[in-house]
Amino acid sequence: MAYKAGITPQQDTGWGVIYRLNDLFREIEVLAPLGKYDEWNFKLDRIWSNLCYRTPLKIIKSEKTEEIISIEFNEDAFLIKQFLDKQILSAKAKMSNAKKKISPERENEYNKEYIKAKKELYQATFLKEVWLRKYMQELGLYLKEVEHNPAGAMFNR
Repeated sequence: MAYKAGITPQQDTGWGVIYRLNDLFREIEVLAPLGKYDEWNFKLDRIWSNLCYRTPLKIIKSEKTEEIISIEFNEDAFLIKQFLDKQILSAKAKMSNAKKKISPERENEYNKEYIKAKKELYQATFLKEVWLRKYMQELGLYLKEVEHNPAGAMFNR
């Protein structure tokens, strides 16, 4: 929908982002315990995409033709995400390699190497989620903590 000049939406953009993030985190609360690591990681990337809107992209153009050569994120948070994604890919590769060592007739069994790699995948994905939550806090997109007594918040005390 196009807006007329000088007219802006009445709702704050931040609320829309918070609602989307809340929905994505609600889905993660189901995927993570089920061990659906690829879907969990995909949802984390969707959360990331909702957090990147504030920082402008670094656009590199050719000096001669003004043609775009590359587009990059211009912030440290992207470097952190890249590091975490590499940890996730490394754990997935270890799982795949360990699974190749299992004979076809024992395909439903897992060796220690596979179990260790799966644990690494869980830890890397979990760390990515925790980092995203902390990053949201830095951006002011996480709910403010005001309850000093968690038991009081849970049990209305």
